[in-house]
Amino acid sequence: MDDAAVLSLFASSAFFIAVSVGLLYRYRQVSQKINASNDLGKDLWSALEQRLRRQDERVLDMMGRFEVIQSRLMEKPTSMTALQIPMPVAVPEKREAVMETHVTTTRETSQVTLDETEMSVLKLLSEKPRSSVEIKELTGKSREHAARLMKALFDSGLVSRDSSKKPFVYQLTENGRNRLPSA
Repeated sequence: MDDAAVLSLFASSAFFIAVSVGLLYRYRQVSQKINASNDLGKDLWSALEQRLRRQDERVLDMMGRFEVIQSRLMEKPTSMTALQIPMPVAVPEKREAVMETHVTTTRETSQVTLDETEMSVLKLLSEKPRSSVEIKELTGKSREHAARLMKALFDSGLVSRDSSKKPFVYQLTENGRNRLPSA
């Protein structure tokens, strides 16, 4: 072989070796970054697990404290009247029709100012008793808004409710009829 061919083979071999070394160096850098990010992910995951374990311990501690308070209240219900925890009550299977009315004086209800929605609900109830679902649909208000509205009207003594049905069925009281404009 002649010297030019050997020299060109040597040069091309040196070029490929340099490219291979460069690629290996770059691969090492990338793999180190990947390992570092995996280590970071593992560190974050372990920190999250530790926080969750601590939170679980706090929840269990609070549940234990609640049970202690509840047992003390069961033993001596008169000693802590400020803190009352509702206890489950057995509900009879068949409920009698109960019409609840909120007792207020005429003076109290006359001081209550009603907005447009409340007046429209009173007009709807003057036609026939209705549930809060019907009120919601007829007024176009949300379920929460209709429930708050009916509770306010009940508390002010303008409507009564039949608590034997769910949802409650409301009807106009005499005070409520007196609040309607004369037609």
